[in-house]
Amino acid sequence: MRANPEHAKNEMPVSAVSDRRAQEDALSRKEASSSAAALPDRLLRFLPRIVRDHLGDFIKYGVIGVFGTLLQTGTLFLYVEKGHGDPLIGSALGFILSLLFSYAANSRWTFKESGSSASALVKYTVVSCAGLLLNLLILYLFDRVLGWWYGYGQITAIVLVPIHNFILNKAWAFRTPKREGL
Repeated sequence: MRANPEHAKNEMPVSAVSDRRAQEDALSRKEASSSAAALPDRLLRFLPRIVRDHLGDFIKYGVIGVFGTLLQTGTLFLYVEKGHGDPLIGSALGFILSLLFSYAANSRWTFKESGSSASALVKYTVVSCAGLLLNLLILYLFDRVLGWWYGYGQITAIVLVPIHNFILNKAWAFRTPKREGL
């Protein structure tokens, strides 16, 4: 039986087919990775510029913030659920514990303060108090105004307050003076 010459023209050698499939697979992986890489870029646009410009510091701040948030939120939930106390007082107690921990960690790791500065501590405390007020306002809104579970308010505050505090700490509390003539 003889091979049909027309049929032979349309067939690709097996190696060419596998090369083509490999190229198509590589192209599809590249497209998938570029669209996956574009997702963080799109999300970063929602952050204020000072946060985007100091993303490494913001990530460090976030790591410390996770532990501070666990400390504050854990104190809040324990105080309310086990002690049957008021959510606003529980949040305030958790705030104090979180403040002490996060100042020590952020001053050394995130903002690289060489020593403890009374001025930086006072400014950090002012920023943290502003964050506490924002946190309590959000908690009050959810718990007392909307009548929703206080935990939803705390979750909302966990998202908004750290961004607020990072910006103020970076721009004011731990601001490094610009050097003249450089």
